[in-house]
Amino acid sequence: MAIKSLLVSFGDDGGSGKVFLGGTVALNLLGVVSKGGGIPRAWKGKMGDFLSCNSGGSFQLAGQSVIREGFYVKVSGITFTPTEHGSKGPAYWELADNVSRIPKTELAATMRRIIAEPGTRHDNRWVVNLVAAMFLSEVARNPRSFMINLMLLDLIEGGVKYGSQQGKELDFTKLLVFDAEKKNKRSTYNYSSDSATVISSVTVGQNGEKGTVRGGKLPMSHLNAMRHYETSSGSDIDYNQKFDKLTKLSGLNLHAPDAPNTTYHFPNPLLEKECTVLLRWLIARFAKSPPQFQVGKTSQTETLPGVWGKPPSTRVREVPVHASVAITALREQRMDPAWTAAAVTDTQGVAGSLIKAVLKEIQSRQQTQENLLA
Repeated sequence: MAIKSLLVSFGDDGGSGKVFLGGTVALNLLGVVSKGGGIPRAWKGKMGDFLSCNSGGSFQLAGQSVIREGFYVKVSGITFTPTEHGSKGPAYWELADNVSRIPKTELAATMRRIIAEPGTRHDNRWVVNLVAAMFLSEVARNPRSFMINLMLLDLIEGGVKYGSQQGKELDFTKLLVFDAEKKNKRSTYNYSSDSATVISSVTVGQNGEKGTVRGGKLPMSHLNAMRHYETSSGSDIDYNQKFDKLTKLSGLNLHAPDAPNTTYHFPNPLLEKECTVLLRWLIARFAKSPPQFQVGKTSQTETLPGVWGKPPSTRVREVPVHASVAITALREQRMDPAWTAAAVTDTQGVAGSLIKAVLKEIQSRQQTQENLLA
């Protein structure tokens, strides 16, 4: 289920006021943090190893030799099926097949350990290949992927429910392959500047694609994701630059329509999937640690004791009023005037507090590889 915005209701009855956080605003905040860099030092060093490695060369990760072929990676010693990108590296559907027997929480925790200590040996070559694909290849192509992919690990380990019935949980197959459990499913996702045909992992397309056209819930897993990233950056990208320079190009300046009651659709599947992951993760974070929003002020009169023979005096003091918060996920982003005209004082202050809370959470995700939903 795609989530494109959040409705934040506050007040004792949950409905005294409402503030709308559109997915475009949330993604722009994600871009602000990504643009500033700041990934953990050990992994930043490994990003340097990847970027400085020539195509066809190799580098070490978790005691395994990882071969770089363009932006694809393959661990020495594994055998995989060539796909539409040839034999440069295993496709995500094959990585999913080869890690599917590992309990998802165990796999997520193992991936975090490798990110935290890249020099620690791990014997499962498919796991090491998955880490290299998600946190080196994808992050080099799109630096926002470091935070987004860690958010996905958080959601997996946290067992966060999603879907219209709130009955689904993420696993690595869903992450890497589109609807692998629904045989022969075909559908078309139309966007303003692009269209993509969905092909499940059990369906082979005209060009031999297997689960890679739409990909899974991982934003960079679908065909042409790199082109979608370049479009979102608004500039030509030289991928031979150092990682710090690449991060500076990962900011976003998205604009939702200004007209009231207008439905907003993201221009490509990369941005839609990034938005859904980010908003779903924020809901889980706020459920774990609810933000405090000031919705107004009240006046309190204090009586001050007299001193040195003077009579008692009074003082009026302003006290901030905080409200309980309820967050609802929305599948569409609509510019509804009622959301910006909340029936409370200092509405702009509440909206500002929401943005600050979101920015703080995204920054916390960038700065650690630990599970923030544990």
